[in-house]
Amino acid sequence: MNKAIPLTALALAAGVSTNVYAQTSQTTELEPIIVSGGISPVAADEFGRSNTVITRRDIEDSGYATVQQALEAQPGVSINGTGPNDRQIRIRGGEGNHTLVLIDGVRAASGDNEFFLRGLDTSYIQRIEILRGPQSVPYGTDAATGVVNIITREAGEGVGFGASAEFGEGDRQSAYVTRGTESSKLSLSVSNLNDEGYDFSGSGGEKDGTRWKSLNTKGSLDLTARTTAGFSFRIADARYDFDDIDNSANSADGYIVDNPDKQRDLTERAGSVYLNHRTSDETISHRLRVDRTANQTDGFASDTTTDVGQYRVQVALDEARIESSDQLLSLLLERRVDGDESESEDRENDSFGAEYQTWLSDALSVQAGLRYDHNNLFDNSTTWNVASSYFLDNGLRLHASGGKAVVNPSFFEISNNPEIFPEKNVGFDIGLEIPLYRLDGSVDVTYFKETLKDKIDFPTPTSFIPIQIDGDSDREGVEITARGRPTENIDIDLAYTYTDATNPDGNVETRRPRNELGIKGTWRLPTIATTLSGNVRYVRGLFDEENWKTDSPVAELPNFTVANIAVNHSITDVVDLTGRVTNLFDEDYQEVWGYATRGRAAFVGVRTSW
Repeated sequence: MNKAIPLTALALAAGVSTNVYAQTSQTTELEPIIVSGGISPVAADEFGRSNTVITRRDIEDSGYATVQQALEAQPGVSINGTGPNDRQIRIRGGEGNHTLVLIDGVRAASGDNEFFLRGLDTSYIQRIEILRGPQSVPYGTDAATGVVNIITREAGEGVGFGASAEFGEGDRQSAYVTRGTESSKLSLSVSNLNDEGYDFSGSGGEKDGTRWKSLNTKGSLDLTARTTAGFSFRIADARYDFDDIDNSANSADGYIVDNPDKQRDLTERAGSVYLNHRTSDETISHRLRVDRTANQTDGFASDTTTDVGQYRVQVALDEARIESSDQLLSLLLERRVDGDESESEDRENDSFGAEYQTWLSDALSVQAGLRYDHNNLFDNSTTWNVASSYFLDNGLRLHASGGKAVVNPSFFEISNNPEIFPEKNVGFDIGLEIPLYRLDGSVDVTYFKETLKDKIDFPTPTSFIPIQIDGDSDREGVEITARGRPTENIDIDLAYTYTDATNPDGNVETRRPRNELGIKGTWRLPTIATTLSGNVRYVRGLFDEENWKTDSPVAELPNFTVANIAVNHSITDVVDLTGRVTNLFDEDYQEVWGYATRGRAAFVGVRTSW
């Protein structure tokens, strides 16, 4: 079957430019492949699930220093928290612990914990993939509303090296080295962050800072012409400050109290090894993989671990090469064990999954999957998903997906209430992508609706006994993404999300903004090697609990607009000067009642790569 969609259409579908990136990163944009699209990778033109790819070029042009900055105002994604060290990711109005975060495909959080964004530096990141909607079939019970997969730098041919340093309200440094041959790849990245921070209480007290050090490495080696072995490893250590809570306060201004002695140490470890083998005709592929994640937060939580063993086989039913197959069947066997040192019994989960990808015509692709999970502590579950992409005339593309996912109770929840059982999320979306040929861009409009059943919650903020809420928690909305190039040197991106999220009694869910708008512009000056960029984030309809009041009523926070600017100037082919200003207009706003946010901050730096 002929699937020869033009490359420009492929790039539009992936949200990726086909131009070569000519700054010191020496990065050519990747092929439009969504690596983590399913049990098997899915090409962007046939991928029916709603997704966004943030490329290395996006990161450098926009001056994103952390992953949380890169994720802010992305379609369907809301980022907020009590401070820069505990920002949660919610996708399409879902719960924070219903978003799975991966780094190079390995779980960033261990045990049954939710992953909080803290100091993840973008210096060693190649791209970030965001998948929206239920994703339990390929990823298991953590991925009820979506997945964020952070992919670190890839090795190209030959030896590559780069380093960067930045100074402002604190300092950060990073370096990487890569080496690639025909039969092997190896990359190593290190980063150090010392962020002076700001006073979370907003009272002008001691600054609450963050210190973060990390090392990432990964590689692969062709053992034979058909067998490849590979690994990845990540280690991160952090120390971050925070403030006290005054439960006797009678207003938001006095609820958070400055305390210079409050700090917390965090350690994250994650690794993976795999072995991949293909038959001589490349119609069948086998992969064995073992992952381990182990995290520790001193003085706050016990040590937790997650071990995953996985076997995957892919079969091209049309006897084509796997990469070009029109009928690809993938089978998955997986065993996952979550441990918590404070619990006497580990959580064991054995899974079987199947996924089928096919082209029904030159214009219509379909992906469908089914998964069965057997758990030693909870009822067994069956989840599913289906997605389709259809090219119409004039480059229009319809895409739609649906699925069911489950989320198991945490160790803490089940130990305090043995009667609770897994939550279930069912959702679908449908969208239309419209090419803007004159602007070298596209517009995508997607409607989504999801329903969370059997939600687990705590009746009061101070309660330790979880309950299961009868009824449905409904979330629906619209995501609009637009990007274009009005001139050769100017790029404009827009993302708008409307989310209506309510709990079973019809009240609004907290920390899910009803309206969030992001606008980003990049100007590459034609006469000098300088790039200017700016982005604006507007949030309206954000609600949170006023915990200093009796019964913690929910109230709407004031609307806010935050603007950032960045500049990149190439001194030579391998050296750039960088600068950025966050919260340019020094907006005084809150994302969570009582907690201050950072005012205007400026940074300058240098970056080199060859």
